[in-house]
Amino acid sequence: MREKGLIASCLLAAVLGVTSGAWPDIRGRVEGSPAHAAGPPAMAQVMAPPRWPAPKPGTWQVSYERRGDGLPPVVDRIQTNDKVVFITIDDGWEHDTRFVDIVRTQRVPIMVFLTDQAARTGYEYFWALQHAGAPIEDHTMDHAAPYNDMRRLSAAAQHRQICDSADIDARQYGRRPQIFRPPGGSYDQVTRTAARDCGMKSVVIWSVEFYNGLSGKLARMDGGSDLRPGDIILMHFRRGLAGDFERLLTWIRQAGLRPAALANYLPRSQGGEAAG
Repeated sequence: MREKGLIASCLLAAVLGVTSGAWPDIRGRVEGSPAHAAGPPAMAQVMAPPRWPAPKPGTWQVSYERRGDGLPPVVDRIQTNDKVVFITIDDGWEHDTRFVDIVRTQRVPIMVFLTDQAARTGYEYFWALQHAGAPIEDHTMDHAAPYNDMRRLSAAAQHRQICDSADIDARQYGRRPQIFRPPGGSYDQVTRTAARDCGMKSVVIWSVEFYNGLSGKLARMDGGSDLRPGDIILMHFRRGLAGDFERLLTWIRQAGLRPAALANYLPRSQGGEAAG
């Protein structure tokens, strides 16, 4: 088992193009250990993630229902004439190193929503993605098991699902998530209240799902199968991710679009990087 861990560490180091001196001792990154606690901040100083181009002011607007209740807004797309879409990837079960290489070498902005139950077998894999430019956001502890639906959990259970996952991500990656994605896109006011109490500034769902690893099809939530400017695309960490990701990039280019960083189109008040 240790030999497999070392091989995986070396593969990820090669993917990132860092030297053995810069790559952390992954074997020591057991949660709560001194090596774990010192890992991400030290690495961040060695290799900062890329910064993505920001949109021009006034060229976009976040699409969400304005409820005026002081809770995190639910975002499903960005209203913009920019020829951009936003790729988001959920859960974390598969750890495809070739996918990291594509993200890094082709400089593709993505956003990752991690379920800790899936991610805990390979925290270092998502550390590699983070340093390739992918922010790590919150997707619960165990996908709101056994129902996969936050609405069927008590307020206390919803709070644990969001807060505990955010706490772990903060320790693992040196940054606490500020954006929450509910499993299956299902939420209620209790979910949004728990998200606020856990430090989440927005709830991000999606306008298009790519059923990678399953049917291989695109499906719009409002009907159809095309891609449009401002779409938030959902994928999952499933087997064959690298090949499916390349297929999606081809479809995006054929539609005359390009991937952009969702954080640059979300204001800081909603957990993004944009002013306002």
